[in-house]
Amino acid sequence: MPRRLLAWRDGPRRLWRAGDAYRLERFTDCKAAFLAAHFLTDTDRYVLWGYGPTGRSLRRALLGHGKRPSHVVEVHPGRLGNTIHGAPVISVEELRAHPRRPLVAAVAGARPRQEIRDTLTAIGLHETRDFVCAA
Repeated sequence: MPRRLLAWRDGPRRLWRAGDAYRLERFTDCKAAFLAAHFLTDTDRYVLWGYGPTGRSLRRALLGHGKRPSHVVEVHPGRLGNTIHGAPVISVEELRAHPRRPLVAAVAGARPRQEIRDTLTAIGLHETRDFVCAA
């Protein structure tokens, strides 16, 4: 190219790197506000799939909107049968036996989210109507 068409400066003081408004918690707060106002608007209870760092953070943010998980779906065998903040931890297989509530999948990683989508679709749930992936 005879001349530079674009110059990109990305330093450590750039707002998205240093500003409080761009912290991960703020994005989680935005997701929670949107979910509470739209997907979870008709209920204060939902099923949370995943209780790793992403799920814990989203549960806390949704709590600020009066939304609490009725159950937590986990694949981690050490968590099954426990309760997390009053919500029983159930396996994927147990999910079928519980009343249908909106389900929020909060699992990081594209492949695990696709596996969740495939599993939920196989049991007759529809994305955006019955469940959303919010990680």
